[in-house]
Amino acid sequence: MAQIGYGEANGKVILIGEHAVTFGQPAIAIPFTTGKVKVTIKSLSKDDASYINSDVYEGPLQQAPEHIKAVTTRFVEKHHIEDSINVTFETNLPPSRGLGSSAAMAIAFVRASYDYINKPLTDELLIEEANWAEQIAHGKPSGIDTQTIVSNKPVWFHQGKVTTLNPLALKGYMVVIDTGVRGSTKKAVEDVHNLCDHNEQCMRFIEHIGNLVYEANEAIERHDFNQLAHVFELAQDNLRKLTVSHDNIEALLEISKTQGATAGKLTGGGRGGSMIVLAQNLEIAEKVATSAEKFGAHHTWIENLGG
Repeated sequence: MAQIGYGEANGKVILIGEHAVTFGQPAIAIPFTTGKVKVTIKSLSKDDASYINSDVYEGPLQQAPEHIKAVTTRFVEKHHIEDSINVTFETNLPPSRGLGSSAAMAIAFVRASYDYINKPLTDELLIEEANWAEQIAHGKPSGIDTQTIVSNKPVWFHQGKVTTLNPLALKGYMVVIDTGVRGSTKKAVEDVHNLCDHNEQCMRFIEHIGNLVYEANEAIERHDFNQLAHVFELAQDNLRKLTVSHDNIEALLEISKTQGATAGKLTGGGRGGSMIVLAQNLEIAEKVATSAEKFGAHHTWIENLGG
């Protein structure tokens, strides 16, 4: 009988604080529960070659992309896996959209691997193993993605330290929109830092975003949907002035508001990528999602804010 291990993980969304966080300001990230990665590890006969099935690659392990090959090979060697294995990745999280795709893949794989060998897995060990995998994909990850996904709760991230917050309990919905435009977080971050190096006004935008993170946290604690929406509008205005918005983001914000959305902003690096829109009820959220897809958005997801 084949030996099988299974693991899954959801993604994450930066609620507020992007870009300012790279200047030492705080940020809040929340679980993205409708975006998921599922990993299955199944034993093969020793005569077969280990095999990978995924959206980005299907074929022998030895020819797999480096980040997939590295984590799989490490698992095989570390735990002395003698049989060949078939690893299947299933996901609705697109890569390079600021939604925690690589961290979710790493966490789901680690969970599947420990399920495969039938050994207990603490959150501390899971984070350690997933961060190792994240280093292969991203070099020096901040840790905010893995911490948010593993805890499955909102987190407060400030100067490298992560604090878990209470789950959201707001009456309303959030529409996560993949604009279909591939952004470059690294380039956007570099451009903002270059812009702010000799520009005091730019630093005021950064500081304002930092202050808005505290206001957003206050809105969450008070279960105040409208206050959070107001914070979103102000944050997006600052991000726009920092040159990290995009014509498609601005167009989708306008279209969403014509469908009854309360507010919206980009999430992550900007210049494309993903955005988040607040809607007071499910009917409005569905209209926003439909209109965004008609405009050309590649994916939309609707999240209940817990209220």
